[in-house]
Amino acid sequence: MSILKRRKNITLQQRLAQLTGHLAEINGEGLGLEPGKLQRVFKRNFIQVSGELFVPLSLQSIRVFDVKPAARTVRVGLRTTFKTGKAFSSIRLVQIGTDFVEVQAKGKFPSRILFPLNKIEGIFPVGYHAAPSKAASVSK
Repeated sequence: MSILKRRKNITLQQRLAQLTGHLAEINGEGLGLEPGKLQRVFKRNFIQVSGELFVPLSLQSIRVFDVKPAARTVRVGLRTTFKTGKAFSSIRLVQIGTDFVEVQAKGKFPSRILFPLNKIEGIFPVGYHAAPSKAASVSK
């Protein structure tokens, strides 16, 4: 399945509104916050987690727990604007919204990670094994 077939016409605010009430972990530069309940999603710009307001589009990511694994995903790698090591070099893409990318997180607890699109530099397919080229198969 093509990566671009996972595109949907939904914003990060709309997707977060669907996840209200779930446990959410806010990740941003210099933030060391414990997960808290996603209490409220405002129509524009803000979300409320554990009584504090955040601007989702300014964060590195938002991890939302207790979300069932997606029925259809595509294995991809993500390049982000912040250091992640190889944490996202092979992960399951759920959807690409108008201003975010959603992946299915690894681990024993079902969760999703939502990245604002401005934190993604690239998305690349993984797991494809291309046939060797003729030039590579010619012996010297």
